[in-house]
Amino acid sequence: MRVGGGPHANFLSVGQNFMKANYKFSNLCGTVYRQGNVLFTPDGNSVLSPVGNRVSVFDLKNNKSFTFAFQNRKNVACIALSPDSNVLLSIDEDGRALLVNFRRGVVLHHINFKKPVRCARFSPDGTHIAVAHGPHVQVWRTPDILVREFAPFELHRTYTGHHDEVLSVEWAPDSKCFITTSRDMTARLFTLNPVEGFRPKTFAGHRDAVINAYFSSDSKTIYTVSRDGAVFTWSAKPSEDESDEQSDSEDEDRIASSSTDNLIAHTRWGVQKRNYFNQPGTKVVCSTFHRPANLLIVGFSTGVFGLWEMPAFSNIHTLSISQEKISSVAVNPTGEWLAFGARKLGQLLVWEWQSESYVLKQQGHYFDMNTLAYSPDGQYIVTGGDDGKVKLWNTQSGFCIVTFSQHTAAVTAVQFAAKGNVVFSASLDGTVRAFDLVRYRNFRTFTSPEPVQFSSLAVDP
Repeated sequence: MRVGGGPHANFLSVGQNFMKANYKFSNLCGTVYRQGNVLFTPDGNSVLSPVGNRVSVFDLKNNKSFTFAFQNRKNVACIALSPDSNVLLSIDEDGRALLVNFRRGVVLHHINFKKPVRCARFSPDGTHIAVAHGPHVQVWRTPDILVREFAPFELHRTYTGHHDEVLSVEWAPDSKCFITTSRDMTARLFTLNPVEGFRPKTFAGHRDAVINAYFSSDSKTIYTVSRDGAVFTWSAKPSEDESDEQSDSEDEDRIASSSTDNLIAHTRWGVQKRNYFNQPGTKVVCSTFHRPANLLIVGFSTGVFGLWEMPAFSNIHTLSISQEKISSVAVNPTGEWLAFGARKLGQLLVWEWQSESYVLKQQGHYFDMNTLAYSPDGQYIVTGGDDGKVKLWNTQSGFCIVTFSQHTAAVTAVQFAAKGNVVFSASLDGTVRAFDLVRYRNFRTFTSPEPVQFSSLAVDP
């Protein structure tokens, strides 16, 4: 290759430099959950978790994780995944959303909802997306990922009626109607398309904000959960006049024979049962419902979660799983694994409630990360933070392997020994500690004759 002048020689050298610097984003270590909702993939083997302005996927079956390369403008506040796992919707704190091909990780479209979005849900058939922002709910048609369109997002309809912020949207199993909950202490039932003679139903009676509502598998029962720990069970009211009821049913059959949306829409809903969790001094923060098994999973502000079998409201399992409130909860399709996100601690937990064991237990640094170092073989990264923790991360899986908590002040420097089996850390607490990576223990502590704060560290190779 020529080193001198000439356009071809200059172009070649630039191309080589470009290839050397053509790095590809691989993974994001140091944090596992920031805020927003966690959710399982339809196959139940992976958990999606918002981490800052990105989305990470934790493969529980193969014990690996990866983070998508796309970035939102601000921290992700809400995510939604289509039932066929083809489309991921990632919405940031300002309401700017990215529509992503989930299997390839490629951004397909951008849309700005212009307001913070509290909840987004794909319909079970995957044809529509319900988005809640403020007191309104917008339903959009899901863009076709196989067709290039100038304006792929088409607004189907805007639904109003709530007097305060809408907190959740839940679709019926047939995708023909949905129920919304709000801070105004009510839930409202809407139909996707206009139904003759239907007016939106209001479910009132709660004394606090209604955080979630769910349909049973046969769509004959609706459960509403409020922040003060009340669960109302709604079902069809007994008919007052059988003759009128028969004539009405005949008219309904003429409109749409055996149409589930009309059955739900024309049902006269009433409270059948009122139940209470009776957790003193706590509030319900999040909940989810496993429809096939009729399991209601609830997360409380004290870090406790519980499972209740509906409609009998029998408590199956209760456990304190975190020191802070549980921000989000999800259940996999089989109902065996429960995923929890705790915003304040940055925790992501997956719990198998039948065997009472952890499938995944990860936590990032509580405060800022100050320092990091690669192991000699490049397989591990050690990090130190203001929370006094020293964490060891596997670069292949992206998981934190071990956490050392012996320091009582911020960790300022970390370093591997030459052979990679020992990690040294310096801290503002005046100690330098050596950790054994075979037995995972602090086997030696170094201090100075006089109290000092260490800010740097070097290890003799």
